[in-house]
Amino acid sequence: MPDVRAKLNPERNRRLHRAAADFFFLLNGSYPRKPALELTANRHDLDGAERMLLGRGVFSQREALGRRAKLAVPAQWRQELLAVDGHNVQITIESRLAGKWLLKANDGALRDIAGLSARYRMSETGGVAIDLVFAFLKLFPARALLFLFDEPMSRSGELAALYRNGLARAGLSGTAKTCAVPEREFPFDGCVVASSDRAVMDAARCWTDLARLIIDRFCPAEITADFSGFLLARSASNCEQDHG
Repeated sequence: MPDVRAKLNPERNRRLHRAAADFFFLLNGSYPRKPALELTANRHDLDGAERMLLGRGVFSQREALGRRAKLAVPAQWRQELLAVDGHNVQITIESRLAGKWLLKANDGALRDIAGLSARYRMSETGGVAIDLVFAFLKLFPARALLFLFDEPMSRSGELAALYRNGLARAGLSGTAKTCAVPEREFPFDGCVVASSDRAVMDAARCWTDLARLIIDRFCPAEITADFSGFLLARSASNCEQDHG
């Protein structure tokens, strides 16, 4: 998998943003997402990593603005339960520490393109990532914390135990556990959800990008692709010009 040290060269970056403008246009025209991505990627001759950047970074105006409208800042969870999509946050921070590609999506989220899912194994940077999570949450505590980890993923129980230990060491109220499908377990109406997973963001009353907040504070990342300017339907051509 590519990393930020192998950045997109200027020509590839321009090509990617021309593709993003086309993809954004098609999505705003209600073109089905998967065919729109394939059509756009083929037209602009994008490679596999570039296709992943585009697919994880560009959404229709309706989707992008709808998610941004529900984005919470730390002050908003001081008196609330903060429910954390454990693997989502952990993998994004580990990706940053390992120098992997990161993108800014137009829906307000910072995402990696690690594609680890069930193949995830905590790396040598995993412990550092956990330390950063709790360093941040000590600065910006919630009323209570709930970390949920995907049970089918390898050694998820061990990862949950590390987070329980982290909670105890930090003196924070909450727990960490595994469950078969975390997105079915979040108490969406009674919490702020920390995740950059689209399905979780859409189901949440409000959400926060905890991984992005942690990265921005402790280890600012070099961004491989920034699609955050694709917000207004009329601006697609403007975004292309901005990156041309």
